[in-house]
Amino acid sequence: MHSTTETTSANAPATEASTEYASEPISTLHKALDGKPDDWQSDQPVKPLRFTFSGRGRDYLSLWLINWIFTIATLGIYSAWAKVRRLQYVHQNTQLAGYAFGFHGEAQKILIGRIIGIGLIMLSNSMNWISTELTGTFTLCLILMFPWLYRSSIRFYTRNTSYRNIRFKFTGTSKRIYGIYVTNILLLLFTLGFAFPYTVYRLRRYRVNNSNWGHNSFNFSSSTGAFFRIYILSFITTILILAGVGIAVFFSATSAIEKIAEGINNENENIYFIFVGLYALFIYAVYMVAHLLTQDMIYKESWNHINIGPTRFSCDLSIPRLYLIRIGCFLASIATLGIFIPFAHMIITKHRIESISVIPSHDFDVMQAILDEDTTRSAEVADMFDIDIGW
Repeated sequence: MHSTTETTSANAPATEASTEYASEPISTLHKALDGKPDDWQSDQPVKPLRFTFSGRGRDYLSLWLINWIFTIATLGIYSAWAKVRRLQYVHQNTQLAGYAFGFHGEAQKILIGRIIGIGLIMLSNSMNWISTELTGTFTLCLILMFPWLYRSSIRFYTRNTSYRNIRFKFTGTSKRIYGIYVTNILLLLFTLGFAFPYTVYRLRRYRVNNSNWGHNSFNFSSSTGAFFRIYILSFITTILILAGVGIAVFFSATSAIEKIAEGINNENENIYFIFVGLYALFIYAVYMVAHLLTQDMIYKESWNHINIGPTRFSCDLSIPRLYLIRIGCFLASIATLGIFIPFAHMIITKHRIESISVIPSHDFDVMQAILDEDTTRSAEVADMFDIDIGW
């Protein structure tokens, strides 16, 4: 599934068929997930099963370079296929109980989504030259389309992810997501933005509670209070970083500030612009720290409160350790002029994925045997409205 995620943590014409779910329920597996193991339960004690990730930086570097070369050569058109290859690599190297996940997205649909996005941006810019009234109307239409696009994107990724030859699916309705967005906007307006953690919680709950694996639904049991605590902690951390670094900069750059204040000659003006540029870079860095901290905490909170029947998930992600890894990867990427970026992506992805464990209610080996014996797949025509809007 994917934020995380930051994580986060990748498509064919609509007329092509894609494999989907078994046409009949897998009764014995359904018993397992529903906690009814009367006729199959193993005598062996149940042990948590940890996700593993086997992706290697060297392999991903080759993929990364090829993707960039073809994307540049085709003026960006190949980027859709590049994204599919990247997501397939990550999925195929993510395993649970010895079985890898699969990604079956079609690059054509990602390309369609991007063409639509670019077309809307170009049309919006053209409106500015024609009429401000038309610009306002068009902007309103875009806002009204966003919930539908959000749902279509989630459905695209969910339906194109599989485990043990069983596709995940997403059953969230457009009516429900529009209701969530309307109430979220009203809440943000009336609370001056203070209800933002609650809006994030509602969207996460919508995504998880409407996701299914086969005939079994996921459930999200986290609370609104947990999301408020995450954002409060992130805010406090950001303030402390700003205060600490700000004090250090103030005392170490007093003489430079005095020269800037004098503003006598061009040299001082150059110092001023350099100082402003460094300050802007610092603000962006603090924003990224706060953003990543928030996303990592939401990632951990979410996985610790997701279950499918009595089978639940656990996440022991160490956020301080992850940040040390991020800092090391960032410095290594700068030192190698970007060559280390694919290695950094693999290192961070491995750390996040392998922090998740599945705690089955019964022996997972028995459940696997049932899957091998009873699982069949039927074809279903792809929904032409399942598109990707991400980059």
